[in-house]
Amino acid sequence: MTTSPIQILKIPVIDANRENIQPYGQLLGDDVSKPGLGIPFYQGRVLEGENIDFSYRGTATFRTAKIMPGYPPIIWLERHMHMTQMFIGLGQAPFIMVMAPPNHNDGADLPNLNQVKALRLSAGYGLLLHLGTWHDFPIACDRQVVILTANSDEVVTALSQMQTPDEMNQGDVYKISLPKRLGYEIQLEI
Repeated sequence: MTTSPIQILKIPVIDANRENIQPYGQLLGDDVSKPGLGIPFYQGRVLEGENIDFSYRGTATFRTAKIMPGYPPIIWLERHMHMTQMFIGLGQAPFIMVMAPPNHNDGADLPNLNQVKALRLSAGYGLLLHLGTWHDFPIACDRQVVILTANSDEVVTALSQMQTPDEMNQGDVYKISLPKRLGYEIQLEI
């Protein structure tokens, strides 16, 4: 049996902003969204923003992860249909998110590689993913970064129960191998 060689998809890393991140989620940063919530206790000192639309099934789980620097090939993408996962960079280092927009409303069960982007989020910024956004775990740039993740317990449990890295479709995690399913791996152009 012969196997086809894995093709390389090279994508540039682009600085994230509110416009270019919109197909994948909501940028969280150094401003509040729609300030003006009427909480009377700290008026003149605090501008309360609207609620962040974090949704999940079951129990919410907040965790931190330290990501070592480097630019690995991207061989996995996953999506969640019952959670708007959130990643927030803590400290002074940026991080990169590799993503493809949600396509489940079109009946697709694989990401569209023509729409994959690598967006660099500035230090102290975060991202709230739309339901169904295809994504890899955040990538550190040239310095390690600590990420605060907002998950559901079912996602954390499903991922931690895997004995080896493999495709999965359980506990609101649908994770695919890009080489196996699409014959590609993604490399970042820095």
